[in-house]
Formats: sequence, structure tokens, C-alpha cells
Amino acid sequence: MLYPSAIYRDFSNAPERVRRFYPVDYRDPASCVQAGATRDYPASRRAEMASILKRQAERWGFLEASRGSLDRFARPDALVVVAGQQPGLFGGPLYTLYKAITAIAFARDLEAASGRPVVPIFWIASDDHDFEEVRRIIVGDGAVEPREFEYPLEAAPRGVSLSRVTLGDPVADLVGEVGEALGSAGFREEVVDRLRGSYSPGCSWIDAFARLAAGWVVPWGALVFDPGDREAKRLALPVFEREIELGGRSAEAARRTGAELSAAGYHAQIARTGQELNLFWHGETREALRLSGDGTLRLAETGRTIAARELLAKARGEPENVSPGVLLRPLMQDYLFPTAAYVGGPAEVAYWAQVNALYPLFEMKPPAVVPRAGATILERKISKTLDRFGIEWSALAGDVEVVIREVLSRLLPVEFPALFEKERSGWIESMRRLETAVTAFDPSLKAAVETATGKVIHEGQVLEKKLMQVWKRRQEESVQKIRRARGSLFPKGGLQERSMSILGYEAHHGAGLVETLREKVTKPGTHLLVPAGD
Repeated sequence: MLYPSAIYRDFSNAPERVRRFYPVDYRDPASCVQAGATRDYPASRRAEMASILKRQAERWGFLEASRGSLDRFARPDALVVVAGQQPGLFGGPLYTLYKAITAIAFARDLEAASGRPVVPIFWIASDDHDFEEVRRIIVGDGAVEPREFEYPLEAAPRGVSLSRVTLGDPVADLVGEVGEALGSAGFREEVVDRLRGSYSPGCSWIDAFARLAAGWVVPWGALVFDPGDREAKRLALPVFEREIELGGRSAEAARRTGAELSAAGYHAQIARTGQELNLFWHGETREALRLSGDGTLRLAETGRTIAARELLAKARGEPENVSPGVLLRPLMQDYLFPTAAYVGGPAEVAYWAQVNALYPLFEMKPPAVVPRAGATILERKISKTLDRFGIEWSALAGDVEVVIREVLSRLLPVEFPALFEKERSGWIESMRRLETAVTAFDPSLKAAVETATGKVIHEGQVLEKKLMQVWKRRQEESVQKIRRARGSLFPKGGLQERSMSILGYEAHHGAGLVETLREKVTKPGTHLLVPAGD
């Protein structure tokens, strides 16, 4: 397994080396339960969150399917396992689903170990403003050529949170294009109908994503949550107020921890100077807040200054216009929920080393950090290509040209050009000996022998040309198949899970494949090869 950072490598393989940065071990169920159960979480807050979750489930059309999980969350001893992700176009890349699956499996196992309800929560990062990151998706599988779709950049306002983006007419065209790209896949209509039911002009970007994602995860017991909700922001006000009161101390704590990481041989994942608040204010655009020398706060985009007390008043009056930065979001999460564990990808696991430094400042205890499971779906057609050419699937993660050259070198069992050159010389020599013998017997046959010699050489050349044509055709077919395998397993040279959508696979294999993934992609920190197809 390739590790994207040294700290993620040690977190996975040598946890004792990084224990001071990750105080709760996800491998120990008792520690996870303690992390959630000992956090101050009053019954009134639980009741308000239960009401918000219920209202959101009803908005997205999943209230009935969510009732069991809502009832379990309402129990006074219930804990949660959270996984979060930006709301990518048409459900986002595969790892979005894998995060949710890991959280669902981890919650199930933690509940079995502890005997108390543990509810998986899928947190939509609706306050994120990076539209460029979420507006593209690749749809395809081993039967359908991968194709990238993108929502036009100009169709969304710039610099605002995704919670403020409303889908326009282009989304209807995109849904139609996806349907065309799926061709005659057996479950194409079901997939397209679900897309149309979620993504339609006039719908918010968040609601569209939530409806589609809920269809995958709610039947497995998860609840979907939009933290951009005004009432959720109001409930989280104490976290925002504390961040304002700290006046940059939380950023300074992250900076110090970053320095400790560097001293320990790792890289600081989040750069801080200690002069920032981990908050954004949402006016016409989303603006970061910087500390000024005179104790006031400066809005990064407009340059406008605001006193801390004024910001506090604005936050209390307009909580929907405040959002946490990357360091503060986990604190908001663990204030709103009794979180036992958070499931994240490699980058999230890495930056949580700095996030954990903030909890003491808020008089809170951090949850366990759990590395999500990952997978690569191996289509039957792609599997046949790998078997035919003797290619290890992981070899295609590297330079595909090296793989192609190695395979092509095996397509001709012998060096046919050299063999033909050698045999041609033999044919000519044999015909010369024959000519000598024949003309000695009858000189008048010399011309006939020369004609025969020319025919032998010509037929050899014809055979060689046909052979080389077959070889070239096989080369082209082989190269095409190898490149297609590479495009399926490592689109754009990266892991399949980072850019491919589940939609193409669902269209080809139906909901059964998603169920297979739910059953198999469960062990934290692992990456599986999951066969698909008959």
C-alpha cells in the first residue's frame, strides 16, 4: 500500500509513534466509547439535534426509512460515528461512498462491542466553497468507456458556500448526457431515474446531493446531516463564540503542533500563523477572518474591519452566515453530536494531528480518528485483459508505457523479422544449389529455375507481410485493451476511487454491487480489489 504521508503511514503501521498526536486509539472500542460518552452532551441538545435530523430527512424524502435510526439516536446513551465529505456532482467519487460504508461498519462493530446504540452520521460539507473541486465526475466502467462530466463553472456564483448554490438548466442536460453515456447498460433506467429525481433545475446543490446519497446510506442505518442548517448553526453558537473569544489561540495551538510534527519528521498539514480565526463570515462571498494589530478583525476579501463584540452580535443574529474553518469544523461536529469516532481519508487523518490540539481550549474531548477503507472495482472485462497479458492490476498504477512495452515484447514468441531474414538466405542458397544441379542436367531450364527462385522469395515476403500485419493488429488491440484497463483502474493516473462515480457500475450491475461493496469495504485503513460481473 502506498501511503500519501509519513504520518499516515505511522498512524496505520506504528501507532505508538504518533500517540501524542492521536490520543484515542480507534482499535480499542472502550476508548472510542469513552471519548463519546464522557463528553458533556445534555438531553436538550440531543433533542434539538434529533428534531433537526428528522426535519432534514423529511425534506429529502427519507423520513420513514430514517425513523429507526432517529429513534436510536434519541436514546440517552446513543453515540455516533461521523463521516463527512464535500457534496460532489452526482454523488461524488467512489471514496465518498467508501467513507460512509466504513462509518456504518465501524458503528455496527462499536455497538456490538459496547451494547449501546451507535448511529452512523454522514456529514455533508455544505459550508465548503470550492466549487471547482465538486463540479466534475467521471462515469464509466469496464463496459462503458469512462467519460468526464462537469457542471459549468459560470452557472454557479463565485466565492460562496455550496449551500448557496442552486442548480440551473445545465443539470438537466448533464443528466441526459449521463444516460446516453451509459448506453444499453441493464440498470441504466433505474440510475437515470434516480438522478432525475435528485438533480433538477431549481433544486439546491446540497439537497440534490443529499437525496442521492441518502438513497445509498439510509437503508443501511445512516442519517444524513446538513450542517449549513440555520438551527444547527444556532445550536453550535457556543463553539463559534469560544473561537472568537480565544482571539487566535486555537490557530496558535495548531501552529505549535505543526512545528512539533515537523520536529518529529512529519509535515504540518495546515499552515497557521496564529493570526487567524478558524471562522468564515458569509456575506456576498465567504470571507476568512484575520486578526488585526489593534485587536479588531479584518475580513480577508473586502478588507473591512469588525470588532470582536460586533462579530459576536452578528453571529448570534445571523448564525447561518457563520461557518467553521477546517480546524474548527470537528469541534462543531463534536458539540452537536456525541461523537465516538470520525472516519476520514488519508489527508483528513493527517491534519487531525493538528485538530486534536484544539480540543483542550474548548474543554472538549476528541473522538477516535478512523482511516476509511478503500477499494478498486475490477470489471470482468478488465480482469480478462489482465489475465490474458499476465499483468498485475497494481502495475498499471505506474508508467503504462513500460507495461505496454513488456507485453508487446511477448506477443511475438520469436524474432520473426530476423528469422525470415535468416530463412530467406537459406532459400536463396538452396535454389542456387538446385539451379546448379538442374542446369548441369539441362541448361535450357535455367530460366525456369530463376522464375521458381523469384516465386519462392516472393511468397516468403507475402507470408512475412501477412504475419507482420497480424502482429501490428494484435499490437494495436493489445495496446487499446491495456490502456482501457489503465483508464478503468487508475483514471487520470490516480486511484479509481478518487475520480470515478458509482453510477456507471450501478447501471451495469445493479444495486447488488453496492451491497457487495457494503459487505466487503469495511475494514479501516485497507484497500481491496473487488471483482464485479459474472
